[in-house]
Amino acid sequence: MTAEIAIMSRTAVVLAADSATTVTSWKDGEQERRYFKGANKLFELSRVAPVGLMIYGSADLHGVPWELPIKAFREQLGQDQYDKLETYPERFFDFVEREEKLFSDAARGSALFDVVAAATYRLQLRIAQQAGVATIEDLAGKSDQEIESALALCESEIEAMELNPLLREADIAHAHATTAPELEAIAATSFYVFMQSDTRAYLIPRFLEVLAKLAVKEFIMYADKTGVVVAGYGKEEFFPVLESYDCYGFLGDRLILQRNAPSVMDASSPAVIQPFATTYMINTFRMGISPDVLYTVDGSTSLAFDELAAKLQAEVGAGASVPKERIKEIIEEVNAGHSDRWHTQIRNQHIFPLSSVVHSLPLPEMAALARSLIELESLKERVTRPSESVSGPIDVAVISKHDGFIWIDRKHYFRPELNHRFFTRSE
Repeated sequence: MTAEIAIMSRTAVVLAADSATTVTSWKDGEQERRYFKGANKLFELSRVAPVGLMIYGSADLHGVPWELPIKAFREQLGQDQYDKLETYPERFFDFVEREEKLFSDAARGSALFDVVAAATYRLQLRIAQQAGVATIEDLAGKSDQEIESALALCESEIEAMELNPLLREADIAHAHATTAPELEAIAATSFYVFMQSDTRAYLIPRFLEVLAKLAVKEFIMYADKTGVVVAGYGKEEFFPVLESYDCYGFLGDRLILQRNAPSVMDASSPAVIQPFATTYMINTFRMGISPDVLYTVDGSTSLAFDELAAKLQAEVGAGASVPKERIKEIIEEVNAGHSDRWHTQIRNQHIFPLSSVVHSLPLPEMAALARSLIELESLKERVTRPSESVSGPIDVAVISKHDGFIWIDRKHYFRPELNHRFFTRSE
């Protein structure tokens, strides 16, 4: 977990991130988590352009720490600048996708194999369910014909599954063609359904074909997602822009990305306070009420209207009954009006006034606000959870059109006063 924030006014954008990272491992069949407080999540994306980048979620891409491609791209970019901010993340992801020194063909092939192989258990469990048994082990008592019938039902079920718009049918064909030869060689000795009886081997080709289809169609669901936030200015932009992406990793040769709606500032735009990853306390600060409390109130209100309608119906008696459909319509109308008034109050009393204040804040105050909100999130995690998934030094940077990327707070793993040559090399 992590906590990050972007605060954007007409003058600048402030980025802030904590330094906590979680490492998960397995020991004696139990999951162990360790927490460290030195992760870098905020980076200067260009040496000369006013552009910054933050990451959250998975700290690496198929074992390669994000810090490596980010800094390699920055070096390759050199003195180049682009007219629009959106070009920076586009070129960055292009660089990641084609950089074979970081992500070799063998590494991409291994990642694809892992994606497909990881789906074998899920497919066998589906076969068990279609065969009417609770576990994969129970398939041992089924005949070959029953297994074949269950596999056919799975084929129909998986064929009907919707393919995510980020993916293509060609991804399925590529996954099958790439992984089937290796999987076919080990299927009889590695997959429970075929280990139980060697007479089922004739089903392996069909199994592998539907396996690739399942793995690709569920790829987004099980991928290690990294959020990537890029903010700053293009050469032709006078107001800051924020772009965010969800990166799901490689599927074969393609890097799977989801671009989210950008935040673009202009002379009339309200200020933006956009949290990422862990957001509970930051949203509470913005809205004046915790989002989970808000959802609880909304749900409780709906139940209260239902109970009120039932009690009124009981009071007036059966002779003056109102059709259930009409009661439902009335409740929905009243509840919608109640919710609109409630949310309007939140916007008018908290969100809009805060936005107006942010526009008038000096840059040091904007940076202090960003830092304080991350500290508030960290405090909440520290006193309410046994872990420290939001903690550590907080990095803060201010990005403005003419001053560029300016560090306000930045951690180092070394003592700066002892390493003057480091800063000389950077210059």
